[in-house]
Amino acid sequence: MPFPHRARGRLRALLLTVAPALLLLSAPAAADTPDDAAPAVAPQPTYAEHFAGLLAQEPEGAAVVVDGAIGGPVPPEEVERGIHEAFAPLGAPYHIVVTPYLGAGTDGGMDDILPAVRDRLGTDGFYAVLPPSGGFTELAVYGTDLSLEGGRDAVYDAEVYGEPAHEVARVLAAGLSGTEVPEGFEEEDEGGFLAEFRADTDPTRHNGPENLGFLVGIVAGALLSGAGWITWRSLRRGRIVVPVAAVLTALSATGVLVATTYAYTVDAPVGGHEIADPEKLVRLEPPYVVSTARVERIAAALAEDPLYVDPIMPLTREGLEDVPAALAAAPVPVFAAAVPLNHEDEAEGDPEVLAAALASVAEEDGVYLVVGPRHDGVAVGAAAHGLEADAYALWSPMAFNEERTPAAALESAAEALAEVEFTAGDGYRPGFADREVSLPGPRGERYWAGGFFGGLLLVGPLLAVAVIGLFYLAVHLPRLARSRPSRTALGERALRRLAVRETGRVRALVDREPDRIPAGSMVQAEAALMLMDRSPRELDLLGITVLSRRVLAAVEDPDADTVPCIVDPLHPFAAERAQSRTMGGRVPLCEECARLDDRTRSRRVLRLRGGATSHSYRVKPQDPWIRHSFGAKEPRRMVDLLLKENRVH
Repeated sequence: MPFPHRARGRLRALLLTVAPALLLLSAPAAADTPDDAAPAVAPQPTYAEHFAGLLAQEPEGAAVVVDGAIGGPVPPEEVERGIHEAFAPLGAPYHIVVTPYLGAGTDGGMDDILPAVRDRLGTDGFYAVLPPSGGFTELAVYGTDLSLEGGRDAVYDAEVYGEPAHEVARVLAAGLSGTEVPEGFEEEDEGGFLAEFRADTDPTRHNGPENLGFLVGIVAGALLSGAGWITWRSLRRGRIVVPVAAVLTALSATGVLVATTYAYTVDAPVGGHEIADPEKLVRLEPPYVVSTARVERIAAALAEDPLYVDPIMPLTREGLEDVPAALAAAPVPVFAAAVPLNHEDEAEGDPEVLAAALASVAEEDGVYLVVGPRHDGVAVGAAAHGLEADAYALWSPMAFNEERTPAAALESAAEALAEVEFTAGDGYRPGFADREVSLPGPRGERYWAGGFFGGLLLVGPLLAVAVIGLFYLAVHLPRLARSRPSRTALGERALRRLAVRETGRVRALVDREPDRIPAGSMVQAEAALMLMDRSPRELDLLGITVLSRRVLAAVEDPDADTVPCIVDPLHPFAAERAQSRTMGGRVPLCEECARLDDRTRSRRVLRLRGGATSHSYRVKPQDPWIRHSFGAKEPRRMVDLLLKENRVH
């Protein structure tokens, strides 16, 4: 059935439909159209042209242009006033642009525009492009003695994150003039680990009570588990007092810890993440944005023309001249704006929010469309003024609009309005306005449910097990190191390699420098070489190796004591004598073995492997090698016995 438009909206729609036909009937021939006729949609200027034009309209030497689209809680006029107050005392001309549409992460990019702006203005002084908050986008100084590096360093070194542009301007002005940074912006010591710990367990933060409860649960679980382990060990040894003391101490410490931290959690003053962000609260009620400077300017333009194209809208303008006709063909009055969008503007880059803000301040009844850039094409938002419609039904075709140009997106959006049911009234409310601001739940619940019991029952006991394990390692590893065998059992192959190497050194001395070998050691040297030629087995290979080492040691120092260590003849020669009950009286020992107890020495006695079994090298105490301590006792007697025996294997 026909929709009862208000008279003003109906008249506009009629004019927009009929006017093109009337113009065609009354217009002269195309050949008579002036060549310099203005295009229906103005071409996009460069960023330098646009902002230079705006600065030229400001007072000379004190030009400040604040984009009405800046986000944040501070109105654009207050930001502008604060910037003048910051730079006026410098005594130099200044030209400042504050916009969210230049710099990293914007369609304007990181290209410098200030040299081109200055060329157009032809004026020296300080030039700056600032984002809505937190730093600067571009700085330049021409023809003045202001310190550009000083200004940059001052901002880099100060705590300006999140600060609005006019506060950043105060820091920047101090750096330019070489004066002290205003109080409150000095770089603060972050405090290291303790500061991070306090922040992570702050009850007013989103995860503060959960983190604190989890941490306390871990400590409590570790204390109780440790007390249980002490009780178990003590009861095994027949002790009663120690378990009782351990349990009472653990329970008391746990109770005090839990009680104090829980009281701290629930009693701390409300603050931090528990206070709703004012900018999020603004989204719940008209006009849905903190600053209406841009939307009021757009609404004023739409009162004169149903299509508004922002001068720095970064998308293609192709086809936009045909959009007014498409808007006029919609079943309700439609007004459209093609604008730049960024997460730092007043709508946080959301075209639906901007459309709702625009509809809330507009005087004309109808549907308000907003298109702007997004990472994969064009974003579209819609809202209604003086009309009622289902918010989802209006949002859905806009959210799923897949057109790649503003013109195509607006034409598609206008066509989609035919599927939306509109009625007269002022009750339209955008869907995003019904979303609740997310605030943390009750602290006490989060303290217990957020991790306390997980820490108490799982992580705490595991921590206790780890600590107990480290304790055992610290106590028992040295004992294990002292008690483990010095080496694995040596087989014939390993012993033969040792014997071949040592006898090779002896043979070289006998053949080339026999005079270096002491007379008392020559017989032992010859015996080692002769025995090596008799296909020796394990014990003989060991003896040949030790005998060769004794000969080589005597060559270096004829007075050296070369008695082998009784624990392992391959150890360094004995440096001490010690009483041994298991080895029979005072025995020669190397320095390392002398430090061990008798039981440990017995475990470290060298073993020789033959086949699948191994045995102590001293298993045959009457063997000449053992009886004569590898030549350290009566070497000639040992050599005679070895050479007389048939030791060929």
